Amino acid sequence: MVTAPEIIIAPAFFTMVGFIAWLVANAWHRHQQLKRTAEFSGRLIERLGSVKDFSEFLQTEGGASLLNSFTIERASTSVHERILRASAVGVIFIALSLGLLFLGWYFTFMDHDAFTIVGVIVLSLGLGCIMSSGVSYRLARALGVLNGNGGRTNGHLAQR
Repeated sequence: MVTAPEIIIAPAFFTMVGFIAWLVANAWHRHQQLKRTAEFSGRLIERLGSVKDFSEFLQTEGGASLLNSFTIERASTSVHERILRASAVGVIFIALSLGLLFLGWYFTFMDHDAFTIVGVIVLSLGLGCIMSSGVSYRLARALGVLNGNGGRTNGHLAQR
């Protein structure tokens, strides 16, 4: 017969291993991206030998597009991405908690309260993520961050 600690330890172990694998893969991806960006910047600086050449490059359509890709695009999408990521994590946690609560209800005859306890904890985390993304969305919209102007309109803070 499987005891309650064994039921908790096995999923927790596999979750931990998966999380560590995700962390390593994410860190490697970021490292590669930074490495490519540094190489590109180095090649660009070598190619544009002087400040005058760099200034002329920025005046072209390609230079302006490159500069915009480094600044505006990252700032405007990061808010959207964070809100969507919090919503997605919340939905996943809620789905996982419903599965755990179902298992807790299904195995009540074997006295397995661990499923119910973990299910309630995961449900709380999921609802917290959903509420957090909702509050973040409202704040970002009120501050004007969602439309990419950083809460400023013509140099002044947006009044709402």
